[in-house]
Amino acid sequence: MSSKGEIGAEAQIILHFPSKKEARAAFFALKAEEEFSHRGISQVAIDGAHLKILIKAQDPVSLRASLNSYLRLAQVIKSVEQDTE
Repeated sequence: MSSKGEIGAEAQIILHFPSKKEARAAFFALKAEEEFSHRGISQVAIDGAHLKILIKAQDPVSLRASLNSYLRLAQVIKSVEQDTE
């Protein structure tokens, strides 16, 4: 069992965008989410037209909650991207 503050689960999400400009816009939208993690940490980084999201959590339940949050936000970003085309 993990003690308080110890990381017990980890995941990485890589999102691909059509352009660096779109990746940068998504980066700034998702960067704010880093501040809301209470039972783990997350980092959002940009690499060209790709975003890399690293999530480390105390337990699998916290990891799943963070993953769901980022994936929902990514889905919204993708929907907005398609609506503006």
